Amino acid sequence: MIDSLGIEVAGLVGALTIEISKAGGAFAPAAGAQGEIGDGWYYYDLTAGEVDTLGPLSVKVEGAGALQQNLEYIVLSRNVGCTPYTYTITDSVTLNPIPDVQVWFSTDVAGANTVWTGFTDAFGVARDANANRPCLDAGTYFVWAQRVGYTPDAFPDTEVIP
Repeated sequence: MIDSLGIEVAGLVGALTIEISKAGGAFAPAAGAQGEIGDGWYYYDLTAGEVDTLGPLSVKVEGAGALQQNLEYIVLSRNVGCTPYTYTITDSVTLNPIPDVQVWFSTDVAGANTVWTGFTDAFGVARDANANRPCLDAGTYFVWAQRVGYTPDAFPDTEVIP
């Protein structure tokens, strides 16, 4: 925490007012533990109930003599049993990777039940907005891709995750 001059404000542990907003909802008092690391640096341990809603998690922190701090995080769903999967799109003639292709995985051949979406990176590897590869449960998936100027050989592509 810093004051209006940018100087760290120490000694506020237990006196910090922390409020949480889940997915754009109203701010509510925080329930987790707070502590001081030192020299005006603090930590806050979010409770399970504060991270149980997918989407934006806004944290407002106030303390006497310090500027209000506004923090925002994104709560994502995590499947601990999933398999990170590398899906790469390359040019079928040159074998060069194709960047910026929108890619999505569905569990049905019609593409209606999308379970993952992202874009290919500079190496043609599909990644989500957080640069993660698809993390999928075992099963059969149908993969779709599109980009202006790119015509896929055959889509949907069928991929089987063991």
